[in-house]
Amino acid sequence: MGQHSASCYAWRIIGRLAFNRITVLGRERLPSSGAVLYVATHRNGALDAAPYALAVPDAIPMVSAQLQRSALGRFLFRGIAVARAKDRARGMAADNRDAVQRCIAVLQGGGRVLVMPEGSSALGFRHLPFQRGAARIAQAAVEAGVKLTIVALGVHYEDPTAWQSRVEVLVGEPRQILPDADVAAIHRLVVAGLEAVGANFADEEARRSAETLAYAATLGTSVHYAPALKHFEQIAPDALGGITAPLATLARRERLCLHQGVPLVPVGPWPLYALYWLILAPLVVGFCALNAPVLIAGFIASRKLPDAPNVVAFWRMAMGLPTGGAWAGLASTACAAGYGLAGVAVYWGISLAGIGAWYRFRKLSVALCNGLFRSAARPALLQAYLKLLEEVPHD
Repeated sequence: MGQHSASCYAWRIIGRLAFNRITVLGRERLPSSGAVLYVATHRNGALDAAPYALAVPDAIPMVSAQLQRSALGRFLFRGIAVARAKDRARGMAADNRDAVQRCIAVLQGGGRVLVMPEGSSALGFRHLPFQRGAARIAQAAVEAGVKLTIVALGVHYEDPTAWQSRVEVLVGEPRQILPDADVAAIHRLVVAGLEAVGANFADEEARRSAETLAYAATLGTSVHYAPALKHFEQIAPDALGGITAPLATLARRERLCLHQGVPLVPVGPWPLYALYWLILAPLVVGFCALNAPVLIAGFIASRKLPDAPNVVAFWRMAMGLPTGGAWAGLASTACAAGYGLAGVAVYWGISLAGIGAWYRFRKLSVALCNGLFRSAARPALLQAYLKLLEEVPHD
């Protein structure tokens, strides 16, 4: 358990480096005791581990055998390894029957297990088919006398391929497994739970429209991204297009700058936005200047190595983390030699402040660009946002 805790702590650090903010919605629904089988959606490759490690740090995950090929992989992806068909095709083996028995043993001890029934990740407009492995584990555990609760988790990224975007984990309602439930019945429960916390759309255009609207609905409001996305999931694709049309038409006509697909403008006096931008700009510029090799390595990796959008963020971090660690050590040594501990403190202070400012700085830059150079579009854009908010339920 100590090693598992160390791995979770590492993922919290990775999550802070990869994302601006990770929010867990419905945390109060997480069981405080007893055996729990968490079933989770799988969206953004191996980097899904970061938000789930924050949401359910006590859960032992089932992981692909390919992630444990190296010593670093075995540390970061601690869990119960299984070999999928594509893993076996690549020559990676794991005893899947033993893995299932280990999951059951954890549950028998009152522990928690995390399973992603899709088996692989994707950023498409709907989830991949849910496999029955989780249901089989649950049924075997119940047969062994375990009083088992299933909880579905859904992960939602504002912009999954962007660095320092935001992510939310949506916690579903806990479901008790009846002693006489068979695999088919449990699988239906798993599917229903995952569909309740995940988001599925008719096509890519509907997904993009819903994601744009969900992000726009969070601007200057208390609305969370994941519930907003779920709300727009229920709207017909044609209606979604009708809601996004005013924003999209205005953005094209006025050639507005976009942040995560949404045109932004200052909602208050633009000089205040400019002042805030001027405060953040030195931090971001300083961070980029002090860590240029790391940023370049991450950028190149995100462009050259991924074979699908769902692993863009993973490859950026896979290249950025070791490069960043080596560079931070080198830069700290150089600062210490030239300026002493004060130099090291300045390097780390600017670097951490720049990471923290990155998301806000990008938003402010887009808003100021539109506010200063496309000011004529501001009234129409604000009116479009007000109309959009009428479509979103508020607490």
